[in-house]
Amino acid sequence: MRSGISAYVWLVALAFATAASVSRPAAADDRQDCLKASKETAAAAIDACTRAIQSQDYDEWDLSDLYHHRGYAWSWTNYADRVDRAFKDYTEAIRIDPKAVSSLLNRSQIYNHRRDYDRAIADVDRAFAGGLSTYGKRVGYGARGYAYQAKGDYERAIADYTDSLQLDANNTSALCARGYAYLVKGDVDRAISDYDQVIALDPSYALAYYNRSVAYREKGDLDRVIADSSQAITLYPRYRDAYANRSYAYRAKGDLDRAIADYDQMITLDPEDKDARNGRSTAYLLKGDFRRSIADLDLEQMLSWIAAIVVLLAVTIWVCSRTGTHARGWLSGPKMIEMVERELAEIRGKNAVIERIALALEKHSSG
Repeated sequence: MRSGISAYVWLVALAFATAASVSRPAAADDRQDCLKASKETAAAAIDACTRAIQSQDYDEWDLSDLYHHRGYAWSWTNYADRVDRAFKDYTEAIRIDPKAVSSLLNRSQIYNHRRDYDRAIADVDRAFAGGLSTYGKRVGYGARGYAYQAKGDYERAIADYTDSLQLDANNTSALCARGYAYLVKGDVDRAISDYDQVIALDPSYALAYYNRSVAYREKGDLDRVIADSSQAITLYPRYRDAYANRSYAYRAKGDLDRAIADYDQMITLDPEDKDARNGRSTAYLLKGDFRRSIADLDLEQMLSWIAAIVVLLAVTIWVCSRTGTHARGWLSGPKMIEMVERELAEIRGKNAVIERIALALEKHSSG
């Protein structure tokens, strides 16, 4: 009997030992799956990280690392997870291990997305204090430079981008960012030099061509504005801002048809693009096509134009009355003021009036 009980106890003990030996490797497998996350395995990695965290088999640095990797896996799911769930996991990783430098760097970038630039800078500073690899320093300089630039502190931004480039002279992102900081600061030639280097390293970098076109616009070099904007559009045909910059250059050179064609492209990309419609309106006005010019104006701008005309007429009439000169025919003061006031009142309620104004302007222009 005693031997039977003893055998039973051994069997139970063996069962528990077997269960324990099975559960431990399962948790270890979860940890490995968590640490080996990729974009393709993000969902499975998140589940594995969660199981490993909940297993209570890990603490301190290991637990912090699990939270960090789950946070990183969230970044491959969707934007909301990247800025919410990932943020919470990085914060927990930092709470457990205040020197979790990778989590600090990743959280700093989320702070930048949230436009909380002071906290982004603070996280990068903590990461540097905790010790960073060369790659980590590059990431840190980039994130902190971005935050300083967003705050308008271009000197510090340029310093961070420069430090990043000392670690990797071929870092096109840092070159492009520093070029933009130089450009906003007004150092146009240095901006162009940085963009030249970016394009030499990566001729397919559309943003570099566009930014260089903006720099050339500041210098008044319209031909280079057109050339760089065109290259940016070739690389990315939906580049709205490149069309806008090129249309400006065409209009400034007097090539109104090409300017209008670019405004057309912008409106095709976004029918509600008010800047494009206003630009096209100006181009049509310069061509003397008043009907199309007015058709592109929104009501608010139309009213402001008419108000400006009223002011101009009032000044003209006052000057005439002071100098003793008199307007003749349809340009006589009372008639013009009466006509404009009537049109101003009607345009608030009837869009058809716009067409009549256009026809009158075209008739006067042709006469």
